[in-house]
Amino acid sequence: MRRRPVRIVDGRMEGGYTDAYELICPSCGDHPYVDFVDVPAQLQWLRGPYELAAALAAYEEHLGLSSSPDEDTPGGSGTRDAKNGVPRAEAANGDSPLDTCR
Repeated sequence: MRRRPVRIVDGRMEGGYTDAYELICPSCGDHPYVDFVDVPAQLQWLRGPYELAAALAAYEEHLGLSSSPDEDTPGGSGTRDAKNGVPRAEAANGDSPLDTCR
């Protein structure tokens, strides 16, 4: 997990950082020196952007460390789909980017 850079040019961060965070998983084929727009859509989806609390929860879920956090806990990610327990946006298309490479 890292703060999202404004942009990456020739493998270097330029322009500072945003207030958003992103997940980068080398095991899934992602590389921290490749800009967001240059990675495949599935890795873009995993990367985020996330707010800090959501990034930490997504990181734990991606590593398989968390079971289904409740909506009201700090690690909760909002309204969850009753059918499979994933956030509604993920339930809409049937898969989660967080399950990419476990």
